[in-house]
Amino acid sequence: MSGAQAHARYEALVARAMTAEDPVAALRAAAEDPALPPALRRALLGVDEDGVRMSALLVARLRFERLLRGSPEAEAWFDRDPAEFSAVFRRYHAEVPPTAFFPPGEARLFRGWIEAQSSAARDPQPR
Repeated sequence: MSGAQAHARYEALVARAMTAEDPVAALRAAAEDPALPPALRRALLGVDEDGVRMSALLVARLRFERLLRGSPEAEAWFDRDPAEFSAVFRRYHAEVPPTAFFPPGEARLFRGWIEAQSSAARDPQPR
């Protein structure tokens, strides 16, 4: 694996950890990846745990805000039933990598995920 490939893998692991239920544990597990060079594995093990937790909270908060600003439907759902919406958002956040930079993009990601969830619920048999 080239240096650029190793860094890309490292960045993907860190990004995925930001949406994990326990981001510190996710980074610790990522440090076990034998494909990463030793220096990057050490970097994952040497993270500041509080900093990682705070970063993950900020990622979730910013994503939540982007979604509510980009989707009137999501905002109405949150206003109507904040507990239900929050539970759904947590699942979405854990399952869909954060790739949108602006509210409309986050709304598209969420809408696509919701549609996939609905489709799976209607047709639970894999094809």
